[in-house]
Amino acid sequence: FKPPEELSALVVMELLYYYALAHQDSFDVRWMRSGTVQSSIIFPLAKKLREEKGLNVKGGCRVKEVKLGECGDVAAVEYTEGGEAKVIDKPTGVALAL
Repeated sequence: FKPPEELSALVVMELLYYYALAHQDSFDVRWMRSGTVQSSIIFPLAKKLREEKGLNVKGGCRVKEVKLGECGDVAAVEYTEGGEAKVIDKPTGVALAL
């Protein structure tokens, strides 16, 4: 078991999918017929954001720290990608997601 702050949102969604599926009589939802959350929702959304909005989507990364500036704006984002520590200074915007 890991503390919640060490779990990615994707893992949490996959676990929810697994446990809710085991108790589907208790839920009024529709399940995907094929594929996974990642292949059916996350990848297409990331592709669209890259192609249509020019966003830099960082998949497979883990955010270490979001540093705030004096006005409460995001001054920098420290993250790891493939085990390597990286920093984005003065981003124009940040959206933390799955």
